[in-house]
Amino acid sequence: MGQYPITAGVFGKAMRAVGKTGTPDGKPAWVFENQTGNLGTLLNSSLIWCGDSGSIDVIPAGTSLSSVSSLSLTSGGAAYTDVTADTTCSNNMAQGLTVAITQNAGVIQSLNIVAAGSGYNVGDIITVTEAGGGAGGAKATITAVNQGIPIAAQSVEFKVVAGSVLPIAVDYVTDFSGDLIEADIVICK
Repeated sequence: MGQYPITAGVFGKAMRAVGKTGTPDGKPAWVFENQTGNLGTLLNSSLIWCGDSGSIDVIPAGTSLSSVSSLSLTSGGAAYTDVTADTTCSNNMAQGLTVAITQNAGVIQSLNIVAAGSGYNVGDIITVTEAGGGAGGAKATITAVNQGIPIAAQSVEFKVVAGSVLPIAVDYVTDFSGDLIEADIVICK
C-alpha cells in the first residue's frame, strides 16, 4: 500500500452511501463489482467523502478476520456434558466459535467445530463455556484459520470536517456520529 499513495484528486465513480453502511457482510456494494443485484456493504478499497462534520467509523481496506478451521484440545476441564457449547477467547476481537463436546466422566475428550466464528488467529486460546453448568477449565488452542469477513469491532474512528476525504482506502463504513449522517457520505473510486 505504501507504494501507491491515496490521492483524492479525481474520482471516476461515485455512489450514495445510503444502504451501504453498517454491519460488514462481504458482498460488494458497487454494482459493477456485484452483478447479482443483491448489493452489500463491501466497498473494496473505496475513498469516502464527507459532506458534514462528525465522526465516521470505518474498516480499512484489506482488513480481514479469520474463522476457525481446526483446534487442539489442551485441557479437558471437568463436569462437562455432551452438548454444543460456546467459547471465550484470549483475543478480544474473536467471537462466535461454538463447539460440540464429547466427554468421558465430565472431562472433554474431543471438540468439533459447529460454528467457526470470526476474528481468530492461530495460537489463540479458547475456553469452553457450557451454559447452565458448573463445568469449567477446558481449553483449546486454535491451530488453523480461514480468512473471513471483518467485524465492526475492528473499526477505526475518524473525526472529519465538512468537505473532507478520509486519508485511507476503506472496505466498510460501520457507523457515524455528530452532524454526519448516511446521506452526507459519498463513496468514491
